[in-house]
Amino acid sequence: MNDDLGLSPSLFGGIARRDGQDWLALWFSQDAAARLIVRRDLTLLAANRNAVSLLDASSVLGLRDGAITARDRKALADLTAIVAAAESVARFGVVGAGGGALLVEVFALAEGDEEAVSVTLRDLSAPVEIDCADLESTFGVTPGEHQVLVQLLKGYSSREIAVQFGKSILTVRTHVKRAYGKIGVKTRGQLFARLQPYLTIR
Repeated sequence: MNDDLGLSPSLFGGIARRDGQDWLALWFSQDAAARLIVRRDLTLLAANRNAVSLLDASSVLGLRDGAITARDRKALADLTAIVAAAESVARFGVVGAGGGALLVEVFALAEGDEEAVSVTLRDLSAPVEIDCADLESTFGVTPGEHQVLVQLLKGYSSREIAVQFGKSILTVRTHVKRAYGKIGVKTRGQLFARLQPYLTIR
């Protein structure tokens, strides 16, 4: 395994590789999400570069002596509770408050108190990046409608989208109405629910 990533050979030892390359370690290191693997006691087993960068800059969580630490007792208690509750299905929680809050997604990679837990962190003060699958071929939306839909999913209003792209509000509203009809939704909430399988949110 790649030592500079801190990957534990025992954690990934059961994965077969055909060509001798450590594709798992490469994927883990290059992933855009801030991902860690910890024990339930918050001992760090692995962290990708984005996780290390986020924790170095965070006012809520950090790394010290081979474990995730928190800047205050409440944040540590919240994180400990979130990781302790990890199951085979993803669970979410928030650690910290205000501009420094982090969204924490956890799921157990194996059962037991000492087993590994996957942790994905997202800085809630950072701008949301949404990558969307090709809606043009899937739903028949036009490139302009696709552009507007992505901005709607980011939380922008029709007026803000019009200003952002130099279009009239009427054009944006027409794109929204036509795209909603093609996708089969009537509200932004329905849109998000319908397109969730097609989105990568960072």
